[in-house]
Amino acid sequence: MIPNFLISRLTASSFTYSKSTQTQLGYLLQHNACHSFFNSFTSRTSSDCESDRNPQKGDTFTISYLINSCGLSPELARERSRRVNLKNPDGPNVVLDLLRNYGFSKAQITKLVGKCPLVLVSKAGTTLLPKLKFFHSIGVSTNDMPKILICNYNLLTSSLKKCLIPRYEIIRSVVRDDWEVVRALRNSPRNFTFSYLMNDFIPNIKVLRQCSVPQASISLLIVNFPSAAYAKHSKFVEAVKTVKDIGCNPLKRTFVMAVQVLLTMSKAAWESRFEVYERWGWNREMTLGAFRKFPNFMKLSEETITKKMSFIVKNMVWPSEDIAKYPSVLSYSLEKRITPRLSVIKILKLKCLVENNLQLSSFMCRTEEKFLKRFVINFQEDVPLLPDVYKGISRYSTEEE
Repeated sequence: MIPNFLISRLTASSFTYSKSTQTQLGYLLQHNACHSFFNSFTSRTSSDCESDRNPQKGDTFTISYLINSCGLSPELARERSRRVNLKNPDGPNVVLDLLRNYGFSKAQITKLVGKCPLVLVSKAGTTLLPKLKFFHSIGVSTNDMPKILICNYNLLTSSLKKCLIPRYEIIRSVVRDDWEVVRALRNSPRNFTFSYLMNDFIPNIKVLRQCSVPQASISLLIVNFPSAAYAKHSKFVEAVKTVKDIGCNPLKRTFVMAVQVLLTMSKAAWESRFEVYERWGWNREMTLGAFRKFPNFMKLSEETITKKMSFIVKNMVWPSEDIAKYPSVLSYSLEKRITPRLSVIKILKLKCLVENNLQLSSFMCRTEEKFLKRFVINFQEDVPLLPDVYKGISRYSTEEE
């Protein structure tokens, strides 16, 4: 059955839930209710389609309403008028008022109607409002609501009881709280109504749990890298196997990070990165070792890698192998962090104020506040112009960018 806490949230919506979650999920599998696109709209929509083929005087009103009330351009309004035929402003006005109450700005209403003009003839009280209340009840803010619904307007046309609530329950069962559900929805609204939720998503999560991947890492993948979590199951299994063979520890969050990197890179791109790093003296095992520490560095473009490695290794004469030990350095901005900080360290080395064997991570991976305190403010008496040098390089780099 629907959880009691969810029912209590939606009491004001006067919903009736008589089917079990299992029955609802079965319906999803058999009928794919989320893709019955106009399933939740009023019955008059069909007759409106007939009038589209036989233009009437209502077409003029429809175009005028789309322009004046919804903000569509005349060209787009004429095109969208072929999809919807408005008889009077009463129903559409109620829809627009409802959308405004849930955070839609004028510009956002224009985007939504431009994508889905049939929303104007939906039943505001019995079709739209319950769905908006549902999303609000699980924690979707009025700031996020428009962004989510514009990105995937199928959320407004899918059945609440047969699609949205069952899918919410599925995702809620594999993350830690509603906040993570909302973040997953916000980061990838389209996945919420796609049919492969059952065929790929659930089996993928099962594979991770069989590998003893912690819940925190599973949530990280679902919330921040949904395209990987929803990947085709056969490809997901292959990626997990490869990551295990490389030697990534399933108990660390880098394991799921590595899985998502493999799923989002082509095999050709993956192999090409080994060639790029080989030019800087890394063998394959060094590159894989860096991958185990910070998987995302393999997604950097060849141009980005070359530019950053050239500056660090050639300009600053820093050992290439040190970067392999701390590959996260390559993810930092060349202009805003790498150049200013290495310039400061170079000055301090020339003044013999820091050790020559200083570890790259000891200054590059620190927060801005800690770096300033340890390597700039701390040496102001010895190098009075050091703060100005650091600020000058940072400011110049920012302006150049």
